[in-house]
Amino acid sequence: MAVRKKKRNQAKTGCLIWLGAFLILLILFLVKFEDIRTAVEKTGFIDALNHAVSKQDSEPQQKPQETNPEEPAPAPTLPSAAPPAEEPQIQSPILPKETTTTTKVPKEVELPSAPLSESEPIASSPGASISKLSKEEQKTRTAVLYFVYIGDDGSISSQKVKRTLAISDSPLQDTLESLLKGPTESELRANLLSLIPADTKLRSVNIKGGTAILDFNEAFAYNRYGKEGYLAQLKQIVYTLTEFQNINDVQFLIEGKSRAFLSEGIALDKPWSRTSF
Repeated sequence: MAVRKKKRNQAKTGCLIWLGAFLILLILFLVKFEDIRTAVEKTGFIDALNHAVSKQDSEPQQKPQETNPEEPAPAPTLPSAAPPAEEPQIQSPILPKETTTTTKVPKEVELPSAPLSESEPIASSPGASISKLSKEEQKTRTAVLYFVYIGDDGSISSQKVKRTLAISDSPLQDTLESLLKGPTESELRANLLSLIPADTKLRSVNIKGGTAILDFNEAFAYNRYGKEGYLAQLKQIVYTLTEFQNINDVQFLIEGKSRAFLSEGIALDKPWSRTSF
């Protein structure tokens, strides 16, 4: 009992202390009310509090959605799955049937190649214009020369060949100069020779009427093959020059002078023609 009484006394004492403290605070509040009010107004706390209260009153209260407990909630609809895309059918390419073709290779046909002689000009196709010819072909001509052919039995005969020479103002002299040079290598292989002495030089050429007057150096008067050689050298020159249409015969001079005889039985005092042999 003493303990309970002691606890009650302590509770009363505590209440009195709290009540005394409250009264003191109330007195202080009343005394300092004007100062507290002024300080609160300066801070704007009351205006902010009034604004917050008025805003809360103006907002409508949202009513909670009424749900019927008996009705089950609708099941959420799931998006339907898209049908699977059809796989494209890969068609195997249609390959053409293998066909073996045999081509006949034409047999090579060897055409006989006809050698072109120096005298035969290259035949042009019909209608070919002269302008297609090269400048060299337009400035050349074909000359006929005579050389000596020695047979297997030792017989001597005249053989003509054709040469391509450049066109000039002295065709007769050019032809004689070509003759004095002798046969070519191919002509030598064909057993063609020249019996005109190797050191023979042409000093001048003149034409009087149908006669060609030729002047040679002294070497022309000496032929190591004798009479047959002299006749052969004269025949080469006469036959070569009479291929020109305006030449009928040839008069021979040696060192600018006419001689009665070139050798025994061979006179040079008259012109020589083809009929002289």
